[in-house]
Amino acid sequence: MMKDFKWRWQDTLIVILGLATLAYALINYSKLPQELPAQFGITGKVNRYWDKNIAIFVFGILGIVLPLIMQFTRSIDPKRDNYKKFENAYAMSRLAIGMLFNLMLVLSIAYGLGKDINVGKIAIGAVGIMFIALGNYMPQVKDNYLFGVRTAWTLANPEVWRKTHRLSGIMWMIGGLLIFAGAFLSGALSQLLIITALVLAIIVPILYSWMISRPLKS
Repeated sequence: MMKDFKWRWQDTLIVILGLATLAYALINYSKLPQELPAQFGITGKVNRYWDKNIAIFVFGILGIVLPLIMQFTRSIDPKRDNYKKFENAYAMSRLAIGMLFNLMLVLSIAYGLGKDINVGKIAIGAVGIMFIALGNYMPQVKDNYLFGVRTAWTLANPEVWRKTHRLSGIMWMIGGLLIFAGAFLSGALSQLLIITALVLAIIVPILYSWMISRPLKS
């Protein structure tokens, strides 16, 4: 199983950025309030707080561990040989996920320190950028059981997988742009853009995979 694991420069960067983020948290630990933001709503406002120890642990550890776990879990995927066909896309996607968790922790700490920035809007904007980044690599992802749009129809047919991920890449990039724009707007328009983005990125690819699989069954 370990033969499928290959340390890449993205893994080094994941660890460096993760440790730097944790160091930032520990340096400012004594200045932080007991609770830190853990979740932001689509309006950019904080809608959940965690104890600062939990927030630092969860965001800090996930920023390092989750992307690396994704590298190890490919070894148990029955279609693990396909990962070799999209190594760079997979590595860059893992890096993007790790960076998002790191940013969430930095923003949470900035909020706790009373920095004069709209951390909620920045967090939503960052999610939009991650959608764009993942969408850029989505068409390169080959069929597997752990990463991508995994429906019964995409997993059953490589051609359905290919077409679905080609569309998904477009939908995720458009969705990311809408989320990013929505982060800096306000009111109903902002919420409409973000909800539309989620529908495009999540619902549309699932429905599309079902639609294009039907002729193949007939």
